[in-house]
Amino acid sequence: MIKNEFPPISFTSFEQQIAVKMVLDLRYYCANNIVEESKINLSPVTKLPIELASMIAKSGIGGIVLFRENLVTTDQIIDLIDDMQIAALQSNAGKPLIISIDQEGGRVVRLPEATSFSGNMAIGATYQSNGTKFASETSIAIAKELDRLGINNNYAPVIDVNINANNPVINTRSFGENPQLVAELGAAAVSGFQQQGIMATLKHFPGHGDTQIDSHLDLPLVDHDLKTIEKNDLKPFVWAIEHCDPAMIMTAHIQYPALDNSTINSITGEKILRPATMSRKILTGILRNKMGYNGLIATDALDMAGISHYFNNVSAVVEAFVAGADLALMPFRIRKKEDINKFYMFIKEVALGVQHKVKEDNYCITEITDSVNRINRYKSKYIQLNTSLPKSETYYTDRNTTQKKHLALEQSLANNSVVLLTNQEVEIPLIESNIAHIHLFVINNIECEALKNSIEEHWKKMGFVAPNISATVIIECKKLDDLELEKHLVNADLLIATIDTKKFSAVDIGGVEDASQQERINFLNENYKKLLIAQLNKAQSSNVKSALIAKGSPYLLKPYNKIADSILVIFEDRIYFKNNKKLFSPGYQTSINILFGQQKALGKLPISLFVD
Repeated sequence: MIKNEFPPISFTSFEQQIAVKMVLDLRYYCANNIVEESKINLSPVTKLPIELASMIAKSGIGGIVLFRENLVTTDQIIDLIDDMQIAALQSNAGKPLIISIDQEGGRVVRLPEATSFSGNMAIGATYQSNGTKFASETSIAIAKELDRLGINNNYAPVIDVNINANNPVINTRSFGENPQLVAELGAAAVSGFQQQGIMATLKHFPGHGDTQIDSHLDLPLVDHDLKTIEKNDLKPFVWAIEHCDPAMIMTAHIQYPALDNSTINSITGEKILRPATMSRKILTGILRNKMGYNGLIATDALDMAGISHYFNNVSAVVEAFVAGADLALMPFRIRKKEDINKFYMFIKEVALGVQHKVKEDNYCITEITDSVNRINRYKSKYIQLNTSLPKSETYYTDRNTTQKKHLALEQSLANNSVVLLTNQEVEIPLIESNIAHIHLFVINNIECEALKNSIEEHWKKMGFVAPNISATVIIECKKLDDLELEKHLVNADLLIATIDTKKFSAVDIGGVEDASQQERINFLNENYKKLLIAQLNKAQSSNVKSALIAKGSPYLLKPYNKIADSILVIFEDRIYFKNNKKLFSPGYQTSINILFGQQKALGKLPISLFVD
């Protein structure tokens, strides 16, 4: 049994229902409880502390979302989740936890020892030739890997229709710009996840595809008219509800005045348009009643600035529940011991706030009971805890076989999705016998080694003598002037460079708690881009062939269009140790094979680019 570390606390039956509707993150925790924030020794939660186990049991929360900081090794993840579930079963509710994760593939992955694949836009690039094949097969593979760890809910797929080239947070997380393509691929992904017993999550309702603001950082507004919203933003959600019975839909912290133009007082007293997360017209009126959705509605993380900058955490949760949300995601941070009792008080405050809404507004208290019943129904359907056989045994039984199949699928997706965006003057395929010296221009040593290994592996397969490979690794250089840039190309027959073309968002690194890292990453990449442009210009003036391998957003490649002879888009930056020996990238391997004619570029962009 769990030791009682705190003063006795009791919850009413209604407060217990409110707790079931909350999903916390337990990313960091400070055991020594130093109050001064600047001196708190926060450590990632990789093993469940006794006081957090007690909190889970006493509060009866409904779920926990895991982040990269929680996830180190397979055994450790299994043990952590098992301990969480043991604690949950000791609560008054006696129900298991919904254990959630963002394992989308591509730019948003959390698991350290899993197959990440190339992401949604890569899958969209295969649609013309392969239909829904890769959406289905990759989601099945991801689901199998999640299930063996004890994770029962994936916050995927993203079915936002990306029609804004400047969208910083969706972009390549979208399948594309065509609503029907997005709808079919999204539904296939949902079916793949749920056939394997993992609750899928469509996000972000009613659509995050036409925003220029990241809702992690502020509150976006979509000013589409109703016809556009129905034709574009809502279509994938309508299609999925009709075709694949999604277990969960996640809300967007976005204002949609054509759907709800009512106002709400912000924390400063200013009247602002209601975000979709807090809109009863949108969540209950449209999603539940008009679209006939019967599954779970989860909010996006409530600590995101799109909500937290405008509302306190109690009112945010109350408004979301009254709007129709079943689950409040990350409504409260527990980072030290004293936060636990504060969280208990938070549950009581939310319960009181909902009860006030019953008195003030047209809201029926039985909706809370209906919501909890819905949560428990999906838990019963998707969560089967096997206490007789440790998950580690079931995991390792066929782990090696499954892993090989999934890595082969990952390479197949790369082979079918890489896009040859431009090919100017230099004819592809290049002839290996004409290439004696290749110079690489990369940002770090990991990129350098993975790219070099792909080149050497290709040459070995073709039976040619490997070329001389030199490299400029920017992170090692304090400064590069024009003389040095030219010097690297004197003996080169080919320059191969890589670039990460994505606007980094807090979602890439976990959430708003890590937002300070975002500025540093963007600064480093901006400096790299300037040096890359200088290097490509120098290659052009020196008549050295150049190929640019772009990882990420095709929208951001215009600056390189006229200075790189060839541009290949691989959408992802996955690099791993192949056979535990050499760093390897599926996208790099495909790109090298395309450059030298071992295969054709098969991917077709699922978005429109106006490249001069």
